[in-house]
Amino acid sequence: MTENEERGPEKSKSEEVLDYLKQKKSGHRIVDVEEEQVQVIIFQLMGELFGIYSSDAKEVLEVEKITPVPGCPEFIAGIVNIRGDVESVIDLNRFFQLPPEAETARTKVVIAQSREICSGIRVASIEDVLEIPKSSVRQPLNTLGENIRPYVLGETLYLGKNVTMLDMGRIFEKIMAE
Repeated sequence: MTENEERGPEKSKSEEVLDYLKQKKSGHRIVDVEEEQVQVIIFQLMGELFGIYSSDAKEVLEVEKITPVPGCPEFIAGIVNIRGDVESVIDLNRFFQLPPEAETARTKVVIAQSREICSGIRVASIEDVLEIPKSSVRQPLNTLGENIRPYVLGETLYLGKNVTMLDMGRIFEKIMAE
């Protein structure tokens, strides 16, 4: 095999010039870089999109029966029995001091875990579970209310809409302090 055959087919000068012009026109060089991806669960509360890293979630459940527990803080919707395990369920609307939402067929409970704490979080609906580049999670907007801002990791985009990424660790820390 000759040296030219080992390198593969050579580009003609005109092809090289066209490739150069395409790169120059696009304003950047094409770089093949494997970017770290993270999986997120995107859900709705009051028509707004929120998300958590799927590494903080164990499973997503249909809402069956949430049993209220007297004497609990208002944001604890109650408890659920999951295959013999009893887990508390946090109503994120109440936790963030948002108006309550009626339970619908789309209402779900995400069993979330951060560090050694595990609890369900009640959400209006699950919109998607997808992988995004880790770098696409950016600093949150300053327009977030004080009731939500302490529990936010950042923001990303989903179908052209802002998604507020929540920090389950901070949410659970606040609940444990109550």
